[in-house]
Amino acid sequence: MKRTLAAFAVVASAATFTTPAVAMEQELTMLELAVSNALTGVGVLDVDVMTLTVSQLAIIQNVLSSDAGDNEKARRIEAIIAR
Repeated sequence: MKRTLAAFAVVASAATFTTPAVAMEQELTMLELAVSNALTGVGVLDVDVMTLTVSQLAIIQNVLSSDAGDNEKARRIEAIIAR
């Protein structure tokens, strides 16, 4: 009985520690997909979003949601990627 409870405790604690990591990975994947699709919309086609940092992705997402025109957005995004 004690072994069963100990095993259950180990499994439960392992599941608790891996869940946030999986959730963060899924959120990053969703952000990468959103940025990739939006980049296509403004004409920036030669970017592998998998190579960008989370900071670059977040900044690009802010640029994409701004009121600037597509040409200005593309220019800003290319500057961010060039850094």
